[in-house]
Amino acid sequence: MKRQVLLVVALLAFACAKAQDDHVVTDPNYRIKKQARCPKLLVDLSTGINNNGGLLGAGLDYHFISDVSVHGGIGLLSTWGTKFYGGIKCHLRPCHTGWAFGGGYSYSTGIPEYSARFQTVNGTDEVVTLRYLPQSNVFAAGYRSWYVGHNRNRITLQLGYSISMTSRKYEQLSGTQLSKLGSSVAKFGSPGGFIAAFIFSLGT
Repeated sequence: MKRQVLLVVALLAFACAKAQDDHVVTDPNYRIKKQARCPKLLVDLSTGINNNGGLLGAGLDYHFISDVSVHGGIGLLSTWGTKFYGGIKCHLRPCHTGWAFGGGYSYSTGIPEYSARFQTVNGTDEVVTLRYLPQSNVFAAGYRSWYVGHNRNRITLQLGYSISMTSRKYEQLSGTQLSKLGSSVAKFGSPGGFIAAFIFSLGT
Protein backbone atom coordinates (compact mmCIF):
# COMPACT_ATOMS: atom_id res chain seq x y z
CA MET A 1 0.00 0.00 0.00
CA LYS A 2 2.87 2.40 0.78
CA ARG A 3 4.32 1.85 -2.70
CA GLN A 4 0.96 2.61 -4.32
CA VAL A 5 0.59 5.91 -2.45
CA LEU A 6 4.17 6.93 -3.30
CA LEU A 7 3.52 6.04 -6.96
CA VAL A 8 0.36 8.19 -7.00
CA VAL A 9 2.27 11.15 -5.53
CA ALA A 10 5.05 10.73 -8.11
CA LEU A 11 2.56 10.58 -11.01
CA LEU A 12 0.77 13.70 -9.74
CA ALA A 13 4.06 15.57 -9.53
CA PHE A 14 4.94 14.53 -13.10
CA ALA A 15 1.52 15.57 -14.42
CA CYS A 16 1.68 18.91 -12.62
CA ALA A 17 5.09 19.69 -14.08
CA LYS A 18 3.49 19.94 -17.55
CA ALA A 19 1.11 22.72 -16.54
CA GLN A 20 1.68 26.28 -17.80
CA ASP A 21 1.58 29.53 -15.83
CA ASP A 22 -1.75 31.36 -16.05
CA HIS A 23 -3.27 33.09 -13.04
CA VAL A 24 -6.01 34.99 -14.91
CA VAL A 25 -9.66 33.92 -14.58
CA THR A 26 -11.25 33.07 -17.93
CA ASP A 27 -14.45 31.44 -16.65
CA PRO A 28 -17.26 34.00 -15.94
CA ASN A 29 -19.01 31.55 -13.58
CA TYR A 30 -16.44 32.08 -10.82
CA ARG A 31 -17.13 34.48 -7.95
CA ILE A 32 -14.00 36.46 -8.77
CA LYS A 33 -14.59 38.87 -11.66
CA LYS A 34 -13.76 37.71 -15.14
CA GLN A 35 -10.19 38.63 -16.07
CA ALA A 36 -9.43 39.38 -12.40
CA ARG A 37 -6.18 38.14 -10.94
CA CYS A 38 -6.43 34.86 -9.01
CA PRO A 39 -4.75 34.72 -5.58
CA LYS A 40 -1.32 33.12 -5.78
CA LEU A 41 -0.84 32.77 -2.02
CA LEU A 42 -3.50 31.70 0.47
CA VAL A 43 -3.25 31.44 4.26
CA ASP A 44 -4.90 28.22 5.45
CA LEU A 45 -6.66 27.40 8.71
CA SER A 46 -7.74 23.76 8.96
CA THR A 47 -9.34 21.16 11.18
CA GLY A 48 -10.56 17.60 10.84
CA ILE A 49 -9.88 13.90 11.30
CA ASN A 50 -6.28 12.96 10.47
CA ASN A 51 -5.99 16.47 9.08
CA ASN A 52 -2.55 17.36 7.70
CA GLY A 53 -2.37 20.09 10.34
CA GLY A 54 -3.83 18.08 13.21
CA LEU A 55 -6.93 19.14 15.14
CA LEU A 56 -6.11 22.78 14.39
CA GLY A 57 -3.55 23.72 11.77
CA ALA A 58 -2.20 26.77 9.98
CA GLY A 59 -0.30 26.88 6.70
CA LEU A 60 0.31 28.44 3.31
CA ASP A 61 -0.85 27.35 -0.15
CA TYR A 62 1.26 28.86 -2.97
CA HIS A 63 0.00 28.63 -6.57
CA PHE A 64 3.15 29.08 -8.60
CA ILE A 65 1.57 28.05 -11.93
CA SER A 66 -2.01 27.78 -13.11
CA ASP A 67 -2.68 24.12 -12.35
CA VAL A 68 -0.28 23.46 -9.48
CA SER A 69 0.15 24.57 -5.90
CA VAL A 70 2.50 23.60 -3.09
CA HIS A 71 1.30 23.78 0.48
CA GLY A 72 2.76 23.32 3.92
CA GLY A 73 2.18 24.20 7.52
CA ILE A 74 2.14 23.26 11.17
CA GLY A 75 -0.35 21.62 13.51
CA LEU A 76 -1.10 24.03 16.35
CA LEU A 77 -3.13 21.36 18.18
CA SER A 78 -2.50 17.65 17.64
CA THR A 79 -2.87 14.31 19.41
CA TRP A 80 0.79 13.39 18.73
CA GLY A 81 2.86 16.46 19.51
CA THR A 82 3.61 19.17 16.97
CA LYS A 83 2.76 18.22 13.38
CA PHE A 84 4.40 19.51 10.20
CA TYR A 85 3.29 18.82 6.63
CA GLY A 86 4.06 19.60 3.02
CA GLY A 87 2.56 18.55 -0.28
CA ILE A 88 1.55 19.33 -3.85
CA LYS A 89 -1.87 19.70 -5.51
CA CYS A 90 -2.97 19.54 -9.15
CA HIS A 91 -6.07 21.66 -9.87
CA LEU A 92 -8.54 20.67 -12.59
CA ARG A 93 -10.24 24.07 -13.10
CA PRO A 94 -9.07 27.67 -13.49
CA CYS A 95 -8.22 29.80 -10.48
CA HIS A 96 -7.73 26.79 -8.23
CA THR A 97 -11.37 26.03 -7.52
CA GLY A 98 -13.36 22.87 -8.17
CA TRP A 99 -11.52 19.59 -7.80
CA ALA A 100 -7.84 19.05 -7.06
CA PHE A 101 -5.79 15.96 -6.28
CA GLY A 102 -2.48 15.65 -4.53
CA GLY A 103 -0.25 14.05 -1.98
CA GLY A 104 2.50 14.80 0.48
CA TYR A 105 4.32 14.04 3.70
CA SER A 106 3.65 14.78 7.36
CA TYR A 107 5.81 14.49 10.47
CA SER A 108 4.60 14.41 14.09
CA THR A 109 7.16 15.07 16.81
CA GLY A 110 5.53 12.84 19.43
CA ILE A 111 5.18 13.55 23.16
CA PRO A 112 8.24 13.09 25.44
CA GLU A 113 6.22 12.03 28.48
CA TYR A 114 2.54 11.23 28.95
CA SER A 115 0.95 9.71 32.08
CA ALA A 116 -2.56 8.26 32.13
CA ARG A 117 -4.57 5.24 33.22
CA PHE A 118 -4.44 2.27 30.85
CA GLN A 119 -5.43 -1.37 31.22
CA THR A 120 -2.39 -3.50 32.14
CA VAL A 121 -1.60 -7.21 32.00
CA ASN A 122 -2.93 -7.41 35.58
CA GLY A 123 -6.41 -6.78 34.17
CA THR A 124 -6.78 -3.49 36.03
CA ASP A 125 -6.48 0.16 35.02
CA GLU A 126 -3.23 1.62 36.32
CA VAL A 127 -1.30 4.85 35.84
CA VAL A 128 1.59 4.32 33.42
CA THR A 129 3.97 6.74 31.72
CA LEU A 130 4.58 6.54 27.98
CA ARG A 131 6.72 8.34 25.43
CA TYR A 132 4.87 8.84 22.13
CA LEU A 133 7.49 8.45 19.41
CA PRO A 134 7.90 10.65 16.28
CA GLN A 135 5.79 9.50 13.33
CA SER A 136 6.25 9.94 9.56
CA ASN A 137 3.31 9.60 7.15
CA VAL A 138 2.61 9.90 3.45
CA PHE A 139 -0.84 10.90 2.22
CA ALA A 140 -2.93 11.15 -0.94
CA ALA A 141 -6.12 13.19 -1.08
CA GLY A 142 -8.84 14.82 -3.16
CA TYR A 143 -9.90 18.44 -2.56
CA ARG A 144 -13.08 20.34 -3.47
CA SER A 145 -12.81 24.14 -3.23
CA TRP A 146 -15.14 27.13 -3.54
CA TYR A 147 -14.48 30.87 -3.36
CA VAL A 148 -16.63 32.72 -0.82
CA GLY A 149 -17.35 36.42 -0.47
CA HIS A 150 -15.61 39.07 -2.52
CA ASN A 151 -12.12 39.00 -1.01
CA ARG A 152 -10.72 35.95 -2.78
CA ASN A 153 -11.22 33.73 0.29
CA ARG A 154 -11.77 30.03 -0.22
CA ILE A 155 -13.25 27.02 1.59
CA THR A 156 -12.05 23.48 0.88
CA LEU A 157 -13.16 19.99 1.81
CA GLN A 158 -10.43 17.33 1.82
CA LEU A 159 -10.88 13.54 1.70
CA GLY A 160 -7.98 11.12 1.55
CA TYR A 161 -5.86 8.53 3.26
CA SER A 162 -2.64 8.73 5.28
CA ILE A 163 -0.23 5.82 5.69
CA SER A 164 2.20 5.59 8.59
CA MET A 165 5.84 4.95 7.69
CA THR A 166 6.75 4.31 11.34
CA SER A 167 5.86 0.97 12.90
CA ARG A 168 6.67 1.72 16.54
CA LYS A 169 4.22 4.13 18.17
CA TYR A 170 5.36 4.46 21.77
CA GLU A 171 7.70 3.19 24.43
CA GLN A 172 6.74 2.63 28.06
CA LEU A 173 8.75 4.58 30.63
CA SER A 174 7.20 3.30 33.86
CA GLY A 175 4.38 1.20 35.27
CA THR A 176 3.05 -2.29 34.63
CA GLN A 177 3.14 -3.58 31.05
CA LEU A 178 0.05 -2.67 29.05
CA SER A 179 -2.45 -5.31 28.01
CA LYS A 180 -3.39 -5.78 24.36
CA LEU A 181 -6.42 -3.55 24.89
CA GLY A 182 -4.36 -0.97 26.77
CA SER A 183 -1.81 -0.90 23.95
CA SER A 184 -4.56 -0.40 21.35
CA VAL A 185 -5.94 2.54 23.34
CA ALA A 186 -2.45 4.05 23.65
CA LYS A 187 -2.01 3.90 19.87
CA PHE A 188 -5.49 5.20 19.07
CA GLY A 189 -4.51 8.81 18.43
CA SER A 190 -1.49 8.01 16.26
CA PRO A 191 -1.42 9.71 12.83
CA GLY A 192 -2.70 7.67 9.89
CA GLY A 193 -5.90 6.42 8.30
CA PHE A 194 -8.89 8.12 6.72
CA ILE A 195 -8.59 11.90 6.23
CA ALA A 196 -11.60 14.23 6.42
CA ALA A 197 -10.75 17.91 6.78
CA PHE A 198 -12.19 21.41 6.38
CA ILE A 199 -9.91 24.27 5.27
CA PHE A 200 -10.63 28.00 5.26
CA SER A 201 -8.18 30.04 3.20
CA LEU A 202 -7.55 33.79 3.20
CA GLY A 203 -6.61 35.05 -0.26
CA THR A 204 -3.76 37.53 -0.62
